[in-house]
Amino acid sequence: MSVQTMPCPNRGDPAPAEPLSDQQLLAMVRGGDVAAFGELFIRYRRVGGFVARAESDNPSDAADIVGEAFAAVFQAIIEGRGPVESFRPYLLTTIRRMAHRKNQMSARLVLADSSTVAARAFAGDDHVLGTHETIILVHAFRELPRRWQDVLWYVDVEGLKPAQAGPLLGLTPNALSALAMRAREGLRQMYLQKHVGEPTIQSCAPYLRHFGRYVRNGLSGNAQAKIRRHTDQCTHCSAVLAELRELQASMGANAKGQPALGDVFVGGD
Repeated sequence: MSVQTMPCPNRGDPAPAEPLSDQQLLAMVRGGDVAAFGELFIRYRRVGGFVARAESDNPSDAADIVGEAFAAVFQAIIEGRGPVESFRPYLLTTIRRMAHRKNQMSARLVLADSSTVAARAFAGDDHVLGTHETIILVHAFRELPRRWQDVLWYVDVEGLKPAQAGPLLGLTPNALSALAMRAREGLRQMYLQKHVGEPTIQSCAPYLRHFGRYVRNGLSGNAQAKIRRHTDQCTHCSAVLAELRELQASMGANAKGQPALGDVFVGGD
């Protein structure tokens, strides 16, 4: 089943007073109302495209992945399987799985265009980062735990309120908010760490691998002190540390209308 043959709602029918919920539409599809799935397609094709572009190594694959994912979910539903209440998480998981499978089969390098599209999704359409920073941001996001990626996507990309996003992850609004704070901090730390690069001096490697957390005061007291002593004596690491601190300062700065990295990571603390 292709995107072109996806069932669409009857445009001639009068619009209901209130939009049907996903659960109601799913029940209608299971009852044989194929057009109800068209409503779900219209409702979620845009966010499905965002996820496909963010997860795909080749941006030209995104449209195919979205179409295949919707078709697979539709087939599962009419066969008595698939989602019963939460359509969006099931769909996005299917899209991610298909994108990762295609990435593995293609064994392609991540393309800058794909990274640019994904990072613009984090920043919003009006916030455009430089290509280099864009790629780093997307790589940092991809290395976060899946649950952190999910909460950041729902809250900071889709703009859902904790009360809306919580049920999608099985969390209360307060627990969702707490998880979002940890995920944002994790993204900041990972983003900084991505700027460290590979160590040129092997004896520095045990220290450099923790610099992202160190700059954000994310290590234990003993670990912070150990790195501090090393950077006091190592000119190479002290120079790297100075660059990271300058970068961190820019994350919360607004300059000449350019988006601050702190805005990309959902504002300051």
